[in-house]
Amino acid sequence: MNSRWVQSFKYLFLTTILATSFSTHAVITQVGSTAGMSQGPYALEDFEDASFVSGFTASASSGVSTVSAGTYASGGTPSGTSGLSTGTFPDPIMVAFATPASSVGMYFGNDDTCCSSTFTAFLDIFDVGGLIGTIGVVANMNDFADQFIGFISDEAVTKVTLRYGTGSDVGLYHYIDDLQFNNAGTTPEPDPIPEPGTLGLFALLAGVLLRRKTY
Repeated sequence: MNSRWVQSFKYLFLTTILATSFSTHAVITQVGSTAGMSQGPYALEDFEDASFVSGFTASASSGVSTVSAGTYASGGTPSGTSGLSTGTFPDPIMVAFATPASSVGMYFGNDDTCCSSTFTAFLDIFDVGGLIGTIGVVANMNDFADQFIGFISDEAVTKVTLRYGTGSDVGLYHYIDDLQFNNAGTTPEPDPIPEPGTLGLFALLAGVLLRRKTY
């Protein structure tokens, strides 16, 4: 076999391995308050009327609507007198973004001891390929919408879903207020970092080919 062809094949093989080895993984950092939301500017929806800010849609299998904070959160809400809830319970709330976001946060409430002793509110985070992570906050069970759940990420997020417990085991209406989100295009994307295991494989292959070239 022609030695030049062999060397060309080895080079092609090696460069293919290297090209496919550079991959990124979503880095999602949970934040506990609006102060931690550092990837602005943000759009803010306070649900004080039926006219929402552009850039997102909220939905649930039973539908969503603005509701009284006095009825759903004992009046304890981060702003105004209204929030967003669902037509029935238990029913998670999905928020989808017209332009992918990289940072999303909201307050949640209606964590009433009438219908649950305790639960964790989860935020499932999705990109175009599916679920990329989940964060959670243990409800303080005071009924108020006084707890914040949010994140910053290096990944373009297409939607999030807020669910109480598994989404079907907590007998409470899901309730959110003061939703905020950014545009992923405003946040610099990090350079891809090769995985350590792949780097080791690359080094091994490079060493083998270099040794063979000396013979």
